[in-house]
Amino acid sequence: MLNLLRNTLYLRLQADLLRALHVESGQTLSEPPLLALRSDGKGRRVPLAVGDAALALDGQPGVELVNGFRHPRTLLADFAVAEQTLRLLLKRLQPPVLLRPAPTVVLQPLERLEGGLTQVETRALVELLMGAGARQVYLWTGRELHSHELEHLHFPEAGGSLLWPA
Repeated sequence: MLNLLRNTLYLRLQADLLRALHVESGQTLSEPPLLALRSDGKGRRVPLAVGDAALALDGQPGVELVNGFRHPRTLLADFAVAEQTLRLLLKRLQPPVLLRPAPTVVLQPLERLEGGLTQVETRALVELLMGAGARQVYLWTGRELHSHELEHLHFPEAGGSLLWPA
């Protein structure tokens, strides 16, 4: 019964790939963090698809493919695009349940970590996930976490660093 009340997502993020695990169900997702947009004629860009579905729309008239995580110095390039992308991907990853609690998200950035993440980058990533619908965010750098560690939100001191919550 306790597992029914939990909703934990583990995200491993690179500029060109998002690998995600819904801890309780075991459902996985591995797709590019792309968003397909089309202008609505009023200056607004409307999302059409995300991930592989967005990639399938590449080249269609009026469709723009964007990646909010592609930047040469940092993992976060466009906050609004990245937030929309994550919101749609996270919604798709979670099993359909009538009264599903907002997810607890463990984010593990996998690149552009030279010299460590700054406070600004850490806060931006946390706020990005909160805006995408997370109830609680953990920001982890280090080795890949195992399912039993994720089930109990145990972050081994010897395997990496828990940057958030500090």
